Amino acid sequence: MSQSSKGSTKLMLTVWLIIMLFIGYKSFTSSSESHSGEIIQTDTATLDSIKPVGEVRVEDAVALNNTSERAERSAEELYTKCQSCHESGIMGAPKYGSLEDWTSIIEGGIDNAVQVAITGKGGMPPRGTCMDCTDNEIRLAIQYMMDSAK
Repeated sequence: MSQSSKGSTKLMLTVWLIIMLFIGYKSFTSSSESHSGEIIQTDTATLDSIKPVGEVRVEDAVALNNTSERAERSAEELYTKCQSCHESGIMGAPKYGSLEDWTSIIEGGIDNAVQVAITGKGGMPPRGTCMDCTDNEIRLAIQYMMDSAK
């Protein structure tokens, strides 16, 4: 290497070292309060720009669903929700009016049948897809189908 390239390399390293020392000194001596104030202002500005336009209130809808204002449906009405599977016996559903299909269920008792209907079993999904049916309405529908088999 030539003498001038060695000199310029030393000069560049010296300048680089001075710049790094200056940046390090500034980062340690700058007040953290001024930066945190800027961050809070930025966060507030960001939050203001992305704030929601409206609000959704769920309390009233939940309260309406939980009240017993809705009259309990009759067993016949509820059976119409079950009819598509229990008329044909699809996926092993006990057929409406078939004593042979309902005998083991009747022997197990209504409480057991209601529990199975609520949790689901085999091809039957939980609550037989009647998600708006109360436990008592499920009991009524099962009793109605059991009574048809006798």
